[in-house]
Amino acid sequence: MQNEFIAEKNSWPSNLKDFQNNLGRPQMEIDLFGAENEENPLASLVHPADTAPPESEEKAPSREPENPFWSSFLTDLIHSIKNNLISIKNVSLSSMDKFNDPEFRRYAQRSVNEDIKKIDSVLNSLLNYIHINTPIIKANTISIILEEVIEANEKQIQGKSIKIIKKCEKDLPETFIHDEQIRFILNSILQYALLSTPQNGTIGFLLKAFDFQNGGSDKKTLFERNGFIEAAIGFIGEKEATEQPKDNPVRSEGQKEETTKLILQLVKEILQKNHGSMTYEFEPKKPRTLITLKFPVERRKVIYYEPISI
Repeated sequence: MQNEFIAEKNSWPSNLKDFQNNLGRPQMEIDLFGAENEENPLASLVHPADTAPPESEEKAPSREPENPFWSSFLTDLIHSIKNNLISIKNVSLSSMDKFNDPEFRRYAQRSVNEDIKKIDSVLNSLLNYIHINTPIIKANTISIILEEVIEANEKQIQGKSIKIIKKCEKDLPETFIHDEQIRFILNSILQYALLSTPQNGTIGFLLKAFDFQNGGSDKKTLFERNGFIEAAIGFIGEKEATEQPKDNPVRSEGQKEETTKLILQLVKEILQKNHGSMTYEFEPKKPRTLITLKFPVERRKVIYYEPISI
């Protein structure tokens, strides 16, 4: 199945091979199933080329002014921890001489626990302080969520022996669609693909960003102003079933397909509410399906903070 998925790439109709939209942008040169005069990008995932990592430029270290708060706080923290450790040590040594005294044992245990709680509380506060003062820039959220969705559906994927192929552009921008909505969209599409792909089939994912920011001043739509992230999902579905007796109560493949397509209606609705879009293309002879999702780009930097412990 995998060989058919890759070897027959040139038999695709042009409307399935072309990922461009009607915004007048140049034709995208790669797609899920390869392009003319170009190696299949999904096939390259199986045998990736050896490339040397880019050389990093060394930057001269910059000296930041010393923060007097940190100098004072760390000094107090060290003294506090040392004093508590000395207290724990003294109680432990004393308990060795009075081990048979039940009352002293209870006192020693309570005293040590209180000292440990003090140290633990101060260190937790320090970690929380670091978390809320260290913003993290969000990056590659759609790629990360796709990996999580595939991992969550690993049992179904292995149950049908389906090969998953992914090609994700590096450093994808963020979208203003909420993470949980992205998770719902990608999980629903994967569920639809799993239901439509036969045993030992292949599902391909391609993630790429398109930027129109410098394309001209006459552009008006949100996609044209900010660009978008495109997620293309391609797979080969079930072969058409042979003719069944008229009195056979089993539902036809067409009826089953109409049922599973309800999943796509939910995906399309949530994307449109968030200024995104979904297109569905189907080639019945194979049968081969290509679903294209477009997520609007968030131009502002998106940051978050690690959760604090309470």
